[in-house]
Amino acid sequence: MIFMEKPDKGVLKFIGLFIVGIVIFLSVFSFVGFDEIIAALSQIYLPYYAIVVLLIITNIFTWSYRWNLFIKINYPDVSAWDTFKNTLVGMAMNNLTPIFKMGGEAARVYLLKVRHGIEGRKGLATVTSDLTTEFIVDFILVIVSVVFLMVFLSPPIWLYGILFGFVVMSSLIVFSIFGLYTGKKIISKMISWCCRRIDRFDVEIVLSKYSSFQKTFRETMENKRIFISTASLTILRKFITISKYYILFAAFGYAISPVNIVIAIGVGYMLMIIPSTPGSLGIFEGGMVSIFVILGVPAGIAAAVVFLDRLIWFWGTTSAGGLLGTYYGLSLVGSRVIEAYTEADIELGKGI
Repeated sequence: MIFMEKPDKGVLKFIGLFIVGIVIFLSVFSFVGFDEIIAALSQIYLPYYAIVVLLIITNIFTWSYRWNLFIKINYPDVSAWDTFKNTLVGMAMNNLTPIFKMGGEAARVYLLKVRHGIEGRKGLATVTSDLTTEFIVDFILVIVSVVFLMVFLSPPIWLYGILFGFVVMSSLIVFSIFGLYTGKKIISKMISWCCRRIDRFDVEIVLSKYSSFQKTFRETMENKRIFISTASLTILRKFITISKYYILFAAFGYAISPVNIVIAIGVGYMLMIIPSTPGSLGIFEGGMVSIFVILGVPAGIAAAVVFLDRLIWFWGTTSAGGLLGTYYGLSLVGSRVIEAYTEADIELGKGI
């Protein structure tokens, strides 16, 4: 376990951004009106919400099972249950990290190392393959949602800003995936450039580890049977998400078009990929409530739906994953923790 005598800059940054997120979160619901939201919540049909909770749990298990398929290529003894628990810890870390997928995925690699004895570079290859599959389907869904938005609505100006941020971040991700898969030297040159500016990293060792990781990643992605299976599970996750929102609105007696749900989900993904507050707290809620209202949903119902969804997806997973992470001996907040879980630190024995 990593002990810290006093808060480091990462902890202070997290606290500051988390407070900002809470302020935005409260401001969003205050703007809608707490009375209006409470009135909507009082009308909810609880059996439908129970189904929504089950759908969210199923969604998380589907995610973890997809990751487990990549792991089982070389490590068949890792159970789906273990992967599910590791995924929960990763989700908690992602919710406590301002940069999209930074802390959680590093924690997943770390847990594979310490709990299952899987080398860091090979664990990282499974996580990267898992994220790549998710990103491909998410990117297509966002494109579809943007097309629907342009066809059926006149998008507000602020949405173009979010779209621009998404395009920038997506371009960087596509560039990284392409570089990893093809083995382009530009990635190696970037790693060398970074290592030369960090004295404690040996360029040759890091490049050797990167080369091994890149080879494992490519072999994993070229497994057609696994790729088809994992892509199918990713598409299933999207249908589960659409069903979740549809039933959640139905719990308030409101019938919403699946097209409108796809548009809102696309906006949500764009918000989540742009670095902001931990877990996009406040930013996500504000964006989702706004887009639902633009799509014609009464503000009170829109806010109640987003609140109940985030109650499980953000607060619930953060609590469950945080408790598991603490049980496993992980410090969940702080730049030194993120630094300790990176592939280079794991491989060089500096993060354990």
